[in-house]
Formats: sequence, structure tokens, C-alpha cells
Amino acid sequence: MNSLSSSVLLAVVLAAAPLPLLAKRAVPKPIPPVLRNGVIYSVPHDLMMGVVVATDLTTGTVLWRRQVYTVRIDPSLEEDPQDCYITDLQATDDRLRVANERGFVYNVDLETLQVQAVRGALVVQTAH
Repeated sequence: MNSLSSSVLLAVVLAAAPLPLLAKRAVPKPIPPVLRNGVIYSVPHDLMMGVVVATDLTTGTVLWRRQVYTVRIDPSLEEDPQDCYITDLQATDDRLRVANERGFVYNVDLETLQVQAVRGALVVQTAH
């Protein structure tokens, strides 16, 4: 087989081969849970983005789940770069301080579960 035939054959084989999967975004770093007054506050990245869960330390019963912020995904764009996960969780007095990858900061009132955006918005938009 001459080099031109070999090159054409190689091109045909490569064109027919399935495209490799594009690398997905790395799994977000786990956030250490916060313990306060017998309740564990955690960030389960396997649920939806922007969710905090409160669990009774003694019984293991989930007391509540709270969507702190919503990520609006543009279906016409690749999803991974639009993801926005929680990066920090801290307990301060009667509230949780939650921060995400975009630098947005929220306070969750532990009495009412109301969320206040300290910096950023309650709906995270697609970054263009």
C-alpha cells in the first residue's frame, strides 16, 4: 500500500471513529459540615446546586433542605461551565453564611429559613 492510500485509509478510519467524550468539569470539593446546637448543616453536591441540608445529629433525621440560590442553565450552551456550586458554609449566631463559586454570598436565617443575598443575586445567570 502506498503512502497516499495509507493516509486516506487512516483518515477514513479516524472520521468513522466515535468522537472522544469531552472532559467534564471536576467534581466540586466537598464542603465540611457545620455543627451547631445538635444540628449538622451540610452541602450535598449530589442534589441540586445551591442546596443546604439540616440534619439532627442524634437521630440522623433530615430536618429541612433549603435551596439558597438557583442556577439558571441556558440549554443552548454547554452545561458544565454554567454550574455554580457552594464553596463555603459557616454558622454565625442565628444564621448560615453560604458562598458560591461566583463569589456570591448569602445568609440563611435559621429560624425562618429565609435567604438574603448579601452579595450577588438569588438567581445565578449564565456567565458569558
